[in-house]
Amino acid sequence: MRKVTRGSCQAAGAAVLAAVLAAVIAGCGLTSLTAAAPGGHPVTVTEQVAPSVLVTVAPAAAAGPPLLPLVAGTARAGEDAVILRPGAPLGQVISAGAPGPATVVVSGKPAAPGSGATSFQWAQYRNLLKAWHGTISSARRAVAARTAAAVSRWARGLAAMARPAQLPATGAGPGTLGGQCALAASALAGLQEQAGNPFGPRRVVLLYAASLGGALTAGELAGDDVIVVTSFLPAADAASAAQADLLRAGAMRATILGPEATDAQLARLITEGLSQQLVTETLSGSALFANGSAVLQPGAAQLLAGLLPLLRRPGAAAVINGYASTPGTPGGNYLLSYARAAAVASFLESAGIPASSLVVVGHGASNLIAPGPSAANRRVTIVVEEPVSSRS
Repeated sequence: MRKVTRGSCQAAGAAVLAAVLAAVIAGCGLTSLTAAAPGGHPVTVTEQVAPSVLVTVAPAAAAGPPLLPLVAGTARAGEDAVILRPGAPLGQVISAGAPGPATVVVSGKPAAPGSGATSFQWAQYRNLLKAWHGTISSARRAVAARTAAAVSRWARGLAAMARPAQLPATGAGPGTLGGQCALAASALAGLQEQAGNPFGPRRVVLLYAASLGGALTAGELAGDDVIVVTSFLPAADAASAAQADLLRAGAMRATILGPEATDAQLARLITEGLSQQLVTETLSGSALFANGSAVLQPGAAQLLAGLLPLLRRPGAAAVINGYASTPGTPGGNYLLSYARAAAVASFLESAGIPASSLVVVGHGASNLIAPGPSAANRRVTIVVEEPVSSRS
C-alpha cells in the first residue's frame, strides 16, 4: 500500500477543490477569482531637499562656543559648508558638501481590478493597497534615518579634516566686519558660479569679528542671512549701526551678538537660515506696543496666544525679532526694539514656553515696512522653526 503523507493529501485536496471551483465558475458564467493585477512602475522614495550654504569666517584665536560642533550640529542634507580663516595668507580650512538625501525603491502601487471584478477581488485590492501604503511609510522612515546617518558621518568628517589645520573655536583675533563680509561674499560668489546659484534664500554667513568697522560694498550680501559674533560686548548704537550697514549691503537679516552668545542660540539662528520649514508671524502696530514703549498692550496677549500651540510642540523653537519706528536715536531705537522682543519672550515664558527655546534679537529702526514713523514699524516678527516630526 502506498503511503500518502498528510501534506500530499492536502495538496491533492486543494488541487481537486480548485478544479471543482473552476468548473462551477465556468458553468455559471462568473468571473474567475484571480489575484489583483500587478502593480505599476517601481516608486523611488526620497526627501525633497533644497540646497543651502553656510559660510563661516573665524580668526585663529580661540574663544567662545566651539565652532565645529556648531557646524556639525546644524548640518543638513544638500548643504555646502565653507570655513575661512582671514589673514595673510588666507586660509581655507574647510570646503565640503554634505550628502544628498537617501533613496529607497519600493514596488509599484497595486493596480485596481478591472470592470466586472467581484467583491472578493476588491477586498483583496484594498488589503494590497493598505499594505503598499504601509511599505511607503516604512520607506520614508528608512530614508530619513539613512539621510540623518549619512549627514552625521559627513559632519564627523569635518572635524577630521580640520584637525591638522588647528581650526579655531571663535574669533578673538584680528578681523573687521567689513573685511570678513568681503571674504564671505567672495566664497559665496564662487559657490554660486559653480552650482548655478541653487541656494535661494538659504545662505547663512556666520562671522566672528573683533571689530565692527570696515567698509561694506553695496549688494555684496544680497539675500544672505548674516550672524555676527563679536569678541567684545558692543554698545547699542554701534550694534544698531552695524546692522544697518549689513542690511544696506543686501543682507536679508542681520544679527549682532556679543561674546555671551551660546552655542544653542547660534544653532537656532543658523538652522532657521538654512531651513525652509519655517512659520513666520508678524505682529505689528498699536495692538502690541504704544509709541516709545516696550510694555505689551492689553490686547497683545490674545494675539500671542495663537503661537502657543506651535511653540509647545516637542523641539519647536523661535527667534523673536524686535523693531522700532524711525524717531529717536539709533542707540535708543536698538534698545527699544530689543526690549519689545524681550517683552514678547517674557509673555511666552509665562505661558510655559522654555527660555532655552527662544532667541531674542533687537533690530532697531532697520528693515522698515512702512514709510516714516508709522505704527506698523513698532512690530515684532516671530520665526518659529517647526520640529522635524511635524514636517511632511
